[in-house]
Amino acid sequence: MPFKRLGFGLVRHAHILGMLGLGGGILFSAGPAEAADAEEHFRTHVLPVLDEHCFKCHGAEGKAKGGFDLASREAVLKGGDSGPAVDLKAPGKSVLLDMVSYRDADHEMPPDKGKLSPSAIGALEEWVRRGLVFDEEAVRARLETIESKGQFYDNSISEKTRNWWSFRPIIRPEAPEVSDPDWNSNPIDAFIFDRLKQNDLSPNEPASRQEWIRRAYYDLTGLPPSPEDVAAFENDHSARAHEKVIDHLLASDRYGEKWGRHWLDLVRYAETNGYERDNPKPDAWRYRDYVIRSFNSDKPYDQFVKEQIAGDELDHVTKDSIIATGFQRLGIWDDEPVDADQAFYDGLDDVLATTGQTFMGLTIGCARCHEHKIDPMPQEDYYRLLAFFHNTYNNIREGRFKKSPYSLNTTTVIASEEEVKEHNALKKALDDQVNELQKQIDAYELKVFATFSNPEKEDAKDQRTRRTMIVEKRKDVLSKEELEDCLAIEQELKQLRQRRLPELAQALSIKENGPVAPKTYVLLRGNAHSKGAEVRPGFPTILGFEDPEIPQPEPGAETSGRRRALAEWLVRDDNPLTARVIANRVWQFHFGRGICRSPSNFGQNGEMPPHPILLDWLASYLMEQGWSLKKLHKQIMLSSAYQMSSRADAKALAKDPENNLFWRFDMRRLTAEEIRDSIIHLSGKLNLQMGGPSIYTPVPEEILATASRPDAAWGRSSEDQQNRRSIYVYIKRSLHEPMLKTFDMADTDSACAVRFATTVPTQALTMLNSEFLNDQAESFAKRLEQDAADTRSRVALALRLATSREPETKEVQQGVDMMDELEKELHMSRHQALQRFCLLVLNMNEFVYLD
Repeated sequence: MPFKRLGFGLVRHAHILGMLGLGGGILFSAGPAEAADAEEHFRTHVLPVLDEHCFKCHGAEGKAKGGFDLASREAVLKGGDSGPAVDLKAPGKSVLLDMVSYRDADHEMPPDKGKLSPSAIGALEEWVRRGLVFDEEAVRARLETIESKGQFYDNSISEKTRNWWSFRPIIRPEAPEVSDPDWNSNPIDAFIFDRLKQNDLSPNEPASRQEWIRRAYYDLTGLPPSPEDVAAFENDHSARAHEKVIDHLLASDRYGEKWGRHWLDLVRYAETNGYERDNPKPDAWRYRDYVIRSFNSDKPYDQFVKEQIAGDELDHVTKDSIIATGFQRLGIWDDEPVDADQAFYDGLDDVLATTGQTFMGLTIGCARCHEHKIDPMPQEDYYRLLAFFHNTYNNIREGRFKKSPYSLNTTTVIASEEEVKEHNALKKALDDQVNELQKQIDAYELKVFATFSNPEKEDAKDQRTRRTMIVEKRKDVLSKEELEDCLAIEQELKQLRQRRLPELAQALSIKENGPVAPKTYVLLRGNAHSKGAEVRPGFPTILGFEDPEIPQPEPGAETSGRRRALAEWLVRDDNPLTARVIANRVWQFHFGRGICRSPSNFGQNGEMPPHPILLDWLASYLMEQGWSLKKLHKQIMLSSAYQMSSRADAKALAKDPENNLFWRFDMRRLTAEEIRDSIIHLSGKLNLQMGGPSIYTPVPEEILATASRPDAAWGRSSEDQQNRRSIYVYIKRSLHEPMLKTFDMADTDSACAVRFATTVPTQALTMLNSEFLNDQAESFAKRLEQDAADTRSRVALALRLATSREPETKEVQQGVDMMDELEKELHMSRHQALQRFCLLVLNMNEFVYLD
């Protein structure tokens, strides 16, 4: 979606395309070889970039953004709303290149999918340098293809755009009847099987029981099954064998830790603010624990949504509902902004953009500075939605909030009335003790003071001088018994004043500036100092809802009630987005990707789902089941689709190489947290303590040295605490836990809908050479020595624990042979050889991959 400011557009008719490249000629002075090379560069390197990022947004006749025509050289040189896009005399100064290189901070293109890759930017730079050479036949062919598929974007509000798949009402579809009885009992399977048969494809055979139970354990708990769990499942031939495993896992506390981590990705969870100082967000960990509790208790998803948007405005405000509003405080923010008003709106934008992507699957933030260039969302809609949050304190305050008594890291006391009463009683008792002891000391000091001469009394008007003089004279004035008593009282008083009462529980939460919300205006070009028309709170126009009637706040109210109106709208049964979005996410985290592959973008620039009817069925089922996520998990995991093997099939790979139709289960690598937790689990040291303040793992000094204050950059935890699950590791924006960072932990600066699993050399180096891996291999070896009697049985147990299957005889023999060789060739002890073997096991692909 590049070049929005310029408004590049494409004209698809032949008489315009005929002008491309001056009729196919060379656009700059060059010989035939150079001209051919320039045209080849356009076809090979430039056209793919335009095709992927530009044509859809800037190709529809009559809808060119800003009046600029990318398909015509003359039009490019002439320019659009912002003037010429290319300067052939000074190519490097071309506005087009400024935008795609993000040198124009106000117009970074494309804005929705992030900055172009260096190679793509380099291709455009070379294209401009060579004079904008076109291949008219290639451009014409591509534009005709785009038009034939209806892929030009239409951001108007019309019957056509109202009929976009994600904007339609959710109506539960009837499952088709299919011929295979194994694929007809679960509606999910019927939808999958029907589409496969329409495309002359067949579903894969079922996975083995060992493969399925390992998949199920990791999907629901993030940890492997024990050998005993695997054996019990393989020997259970009852019809409910799979169901019993699923029920057991959903009832486990480990479920909330695994699925809570998915949610924390979406809400950009971190415990610090970012920027240079990267100061802590006090008590942010309580939000993490709230999320884990919510998943474990199967809190209805609609309630889960309402609590995070407006937990302080509900009829029944609870400790958890207050903690839940911490969702709105998790983003990055600058505690020393150059422009406080602009920073205030940046903070609101973070909340609104995250709300839009996480709950609604819409890129609302793209309409902050201008109308959305892809979706039918005018700029007014952005500010109508922002108005719901406008009254909140969000880190930095604008205009009328500047004089409010507000700490940047404000928290809310969430202790119960009984806890507060007990705390106050303890405080009063402590104060009474202090006052009583102080009276006794005052009496002794008064006795000493009475002996002062008039000049000394004059000097003693200064309290410090008085104190010094009393200390010097009291040994001469007080008796031995009195002096000893005085010194003892002073010591007791000192100890009492150093005593700290247990703090009342507090939570990072949202607050409002009273019941009267400020007026909200459209900010021209997103500038906080350039106000346009006033707007009222409202929902996206394209969805056709009336503006909310927000009740007048009751006397004594501390909030405006606006966020509650938004929260209740989000979970209405006739809202077409919320149930679809979360149903798609649940599918995504089971199958490795969503039915819609762009899980936070259900708009026109997102991916079209190959199974929109199945997604509607899942969304309907979720709402019918009282928004129970656990019931949705169970329905999905009992399907034949979930139980398929991930093995390849030549015919299916040829027809559907990306597995869009779900003919097989996709293999996946374990997540960063799963890898770390599984390694500690195998060593026998995993600490399953739940909740509480976050823990710190050891971080090399070389990494700490990168912080602005290395000595204060990271904390220390005991070894037992270091071995807790990864979800409890402290998340610092400027310094990431090395193991988690290496294996692609979530980006914490914005909502992370999809983690990308990379394969890079640092991962192999970490798994082989890091102190963490070698220490865990040592602990793993000691566990094997304790649990198995000889080398062969230790090798077998290690493989069984790591792979959740019975190892083959030849695999065990290979392990024994390796250890024998290490002892013979490198003169290692038997224990050292076992430690090296354990390190090898932790590096097996079968350990870090499912299926």
